[in-house]
Amino acid sequence: MLKRSLTCLALAALFLPAAAPAGVTITVLDVGQGDATLVRSTSGTTLLFDAGPSGSHTAILSYLASQGITALDYIVSSHYHADHIGGTVAVYQQTGAASGVWDRGWSYTTATYTNYAAAVAADRQTLAAGQVLDLGAGVTATVLALNGNGVLSSPFNNANRENEYSVALLIECGNFDYFQAGDLTGVNDGTYVNIETSVAQTMAALGKANLEVYKVNHHGSYSSSNAYFLNTTTPEVAIISCGVDNSYGHPHAETLTRLQQRDVFVYMTTAGGGATLPPAEMTIVGGHIVIETTGYLTYTVDGDLWEMDEQGTGAADGAPVLFALHGNHPNPFNPATVISFNSRHGGDGRLEVYDLAGRRQSSNTFSAPAGPYSLTWQARDAAGRALPAGVYLYHVVLPDGHGAGRMVLAK
Repeated sequence: MLKRSLTCLALAALFLPAAAPAGVTITVLDVGQGDATLVRSTSGTTLLFDAGPSGSHTAILSYLASQGITALDYIVSSHYHADHIGGTVAVYQQTGAASGVWDRGWSYTTATYTNYAAAVAADRQTLAAGQVLDLGAGVTATVLALNGNGVLSSPFNNANRENEYSVALLIECGNFDYFQAGDLTGVNDGTYVNIETSVAQTMAALGKANLEVYKVNHHGSYSSSNAYFLNTTTPEVAIISCGVDNSYGHPHAETLTRLQQRDVFVYMTTAGGGATLPPAEMTIVGGHIVIETTGYLTYTVDGDLWEMDEQGTGAADGAPVLFALHGNHPNPFNPATVISFNSRHGGDGRLEVYDLAGRRQSSNTFSAPAGPYSLTWQARDAAGRALPAGVYLYHVVLPDGHGAGRMVLAK
């Protein structure tokens, strides 16, 4: 439900759990016909996902300067089309990437890619499916897919399949979920291969569906946002990045119709290439789009207040809590910590623990009753060996919800 009351936001803040993460700001930048998204947790850690077409570095650097950002931690490239990496080199040369320039690996055949690969070589890193990037303040970025998500076979250097190779990222902060995947495609029509359905299935299997915000794949092309993907991920808000009067006609009418049929509210950087837009009461157009949240109860999109489906201490419209993660205690800890949550329905669940490099250290199943429940983690890997001191990320998955957190093992 869309709310436009700052009073409601202030009241919601009174009921935030004491252990709520500090939060995240996500800005979908207006770079014309292309993509560039800045993710910044309130720890100060930054991630730039794509950098738009050539020349868009000016708008990106200007926005970074307006936010007091002079250096980036992560730069992630969804794939190697020029409207996604054309501005990367110029941004990287200005800001660096303290934690690396991450992409899908392999290669491409254009001058834009060759220039990119040469310029970022010293900091270039290859992503892996399931990898978790820690952005601090309880914010994580998980790689849900890349290189075709198992639908396509290696080698992943078919120039006609570059869209299908796109990296899919899920940004999580408390109960807030944001999904973005470059030019990922969702049709089998002789031109494109359907990867979206497999990604939606992956998300459902991991308990990572039920999105608050969906950054629409492929600029709203007809090839994106298929019915299965939308029905599985059930986004409340969709964001489309596209250029004014672009030659592709993005966003396409059929994609907008699918979003409208599911009552998904649409924000757009521009009006795009002339498609019939959803009704005015379901669409807002205008430049950079800023999303902010603490991860609980509410989030804002360009100042509009939205209530989450999954709540930390209460629920929209009087609905009962489905799932709430209450963190771990003690933290830091040695040798064990207790992870607490509340599940309305309970059921068979899973606790996964990763190190900061995104490597899974342990995965344990459990059965939880309805209501409050706690798990004890003994800081041991899958083989039962004691883990070294350090920071670890954990993810609790149950049929009616999921949540992620960060814990410190001190020795």
